[in-house]
This record gives sequence, C-alpha cells and structure tokens, in this order.
Amino acid sequence: YMRELDFTLEDNTEHVIAEIDAALKRIDEGTYGTCVRCRSTIAKERLEAMPYATMCIECKRVDERG
Repeated sequence: YMRELDFTLEDNTEHVIAEIDAALKRIDEGTYGTCVRCRSTIAKERLEAMPYATMCIECKRVDERG
C-alpha cells in the first residue's frame, strides 16, 4: 500500500511541476491568464486558486462534461 501511495504522490508531483512549467512558458509568451478555448480572461480568483489553469471556469466545466 505504501509503495503504491508513494508512486501516486510522485506521479502527481511530476504532473503539477509540468503544469507549472507550462504556466511559466505562457507568462513568457504573454498568454498567461487567457483561456485556451474561448480566449477570454481567466478570473483572478481562479488563477489564485490554480495558478496553472489553462481554461476559464465555464470552459473547464464544458470540458469535464465531455
């Protein structure tokens, strides 16, 4: 159980680091805070909660529904 938990945590950490790296790239490109789907501005509150968000909350909801 502990090995599986360690693997899961490590995998999640790598995923988060990759998302942060991608957010830093968007900052460099000048596209940080812009939804990749509808091109609207991502709400400040959403970015504060999830700094690596790529979609506004409305587009993310649509995306999760399929």
